[in-house]
Amino acid sequence: MSINVFSQKPYDYTLLTYSQVGYDILMPKNAMVQNTDSTFLSTDATFTLRRISDNKKVLKGKVLKMEKKWGKFWWKVDFSNYQKAGTYFLEIKDHKKTLFASKKELPIIIEKNRMWNKTWYATALSHLKKRDSLSYKLEGGWKDCGSPLQEVSSHIIMLNALCDLYELTGSKLSTKEKQETIEQMIIGANYVAYCQDLAEEIGYKEGAVVHEARQNLKVVTGNVAKTSMILARIGRIIKDINSQKSIEYIQRSKKSFEWIDQYGPVLHWDNRGKEYAIVHGAPEKMFMPPKEWMTRDLVMMMWAGLELYKAGETEYKERSVLYAKRVMARQVPEEKAEDGLYGHFYTYDSYDFTEKANIHCGAWSANYKAYNQGGHFPHYLIPMIEMMQLWPQHNDNANWHKTVKSFAYNYFVPATGQNPFKILPAGYYKGEGLLNFSGWYHGHNKIFGYAAGLAMEFYHLYDDDQFIDIAMGNLNWITGLHSGFHKNDRDFSASMIVGIGNRSKADWDAMTGTITNGFEAFKQFKLERPTKKADAPTYFGDEGGIHHPAGWISGLTRLYYYQENN
Repeated sequence: MSINVFSQKPYDYTLLTYSQVGYDILMPKNAMVQNTDSTFLSTDATFTLRRISDNKKVLKGKVLKMEKKWGKFWWKVDFSNYQKAGTYFLEIKDHKKTLFASKKELPIIIEKNRMWNKTWYATALSHLKKRDSLSYKLEGGWKDCGSPLQEVSSHIIMLNALCDLYELTGSKLSTKEKQETIEQMIIGANYVAYCQDLAEEIGYKEGAVVHEARQNLKVVTGNVAKTSMILARIGRIIKDINSQKSIEYIQRSKKSFEWIDQYGPVLHWDNRGKEYAIVHGAPEKMFMPPKEWMTRDLVMMMWAGLELYKAGETEYKERSVLYAKRVMARQVPEEKAEDGLYGHFYTYDSYDFTEKANIHCGAWSANYKAYNQGGHFPHYLIPMIEMMQLWPQHNDNANWHKTVKSFAYNYFVPATGQNPFKILPAGYYKGEGLLNFSGWYHGHNKIFGYAAGLAMEFYHLYDDDQFIDIAMGNLNWITGLHSGFHKNDRDFSASMIVGIGNRSKADWDAMTGTITNGFEAFKQFKLERPTKKADAPTYFGDEGGIHHPAGWISGLTRLYYYQENN
């Protein structure tokens, strides 16, 4: 990007960011300008979208000033109304004087299904083949992240993403691509089964699951519930493809459900220290969790029961319903709104701090981390939405509808609306407010993919286009429309999908198709108390892992499924 007017101070750049992967013809298309000077652009500022091949102007519009956020002022460049394929660049003018333009060698690309075509195979299948080749073959599975660990929780969320791909967008896949998807499902599911067998080998009753096969033999509540959910889902999907594995996985699913239903929650009473409060937004002197289920684990048990029912184990229907009742009892009512936000959920019955979007904070052997491992899904009410549609005559159906709608409109919409990009915040922290980046360190990018998926479910339910804006805002944050890399050069916009886009950030393994941890308030892997003052996308985390493309695939598949089937 060339800057023609303003001199620059160190780390005080005039910045333009846009998707380095490109834009879909029919989807929202935005770029963003930022500056520390509120008067940088006047109300007369305009943009011009020009075709690269001949410099022809194809669209002109006003640059819209947004609210101040993260210590910066923001201006939105909205060229959604232009719907012709091609390659373009942007000029920004003020008082008819050109201030700067995007580089032609980093084109703004507009195409039909651009994001799907450029990313789905790389993020879903090709990099999993490489992860398979790098795994520890005795255990199987995939190489997980930047370390040698192979966490069962990461495997499960990627398996769930592959299920979303297969079930929602299977019509887009060739026969060979469907076969590859099933092959990767079985590779990942066999590793989950291995971790289940290993738990029994070290003394647990059958159904428990260890977190990691070589370096972390802890049993975590959410992991066992997720095992039940994913093995039932895969067992159902492959029933007519591999009947033997299907039967095995469904039986394993039932064992995990019964074990954690009886013995859960697993609390790790050696989990003491300040880290617990930091991760959960609990009172500062609360050093250990209560003897209660976390809401995210209740949601997972609801989901596991639903998947078992769909797999033919109909006795799990009412057990799923009972877990749904426990989830609904945790919803924040209007009279207890947090700075106007309600409809989200308390973490426990006995405490009034609300659940955060992600609590996965490392997988080393430190005791406090065992309790927090694998908490990837953010406020994931998708199984309740499925229950609404699958059991329309159930006595609780109206309550499920009420719960989902309250979350969608009283928390999800206003929370994502409190930043100019519409990304899902980390959560509400008492005494600090709604925070985006402060509080935990193990990567935010995964929750943006899941947020996009939630947004598309709400779009389908309520036929409300603002949810498409939210979905695209969360996905495009990862593709380059974000706050920028403040310690790079001025031409800083880059995709966080490794190897995909005009240019992209690298991860530790140089693994095309993975997605990096993304922006954080503190240095990568540094856990600090969450504060409003520190809440900004200050640092970039360059570790790549399974969790981030898993969230991306789940969001991407829902985007295309509901666009074509609404």
